[in-house]
Amino acid sequence: MKFVSDIFTEDKRDDKYSSKKTLGIISGVLVCLAFLGDGFHWFTVNESLFNSMLIFSATMLGVSTLKAFAKGDKIEKK
Repeated sequence: MKFVSDIFTEDKRDDKYSSKKTLGIISGVLVCLAFLGDGFHWFTVNESLFNSMLIFSATMLGVSTLKAFAKGDKIEKK
């Protein structure tokens, strides 16, 4: 359970959840379900809708990842 909690947290020190990661993971799961449903011919997904969902998911996860790399110890300039 700690592993799942660590995935959704933005910063372990602040112990707050990241909305970008949460939305990215939820939309990623929806993309996978849409891909499987379309692949098994249970329903048809419009290609532009599928691409939009995939881009949104990747953007949300990418933004949260880049934000983690951009953080760091700030060095004061004298």
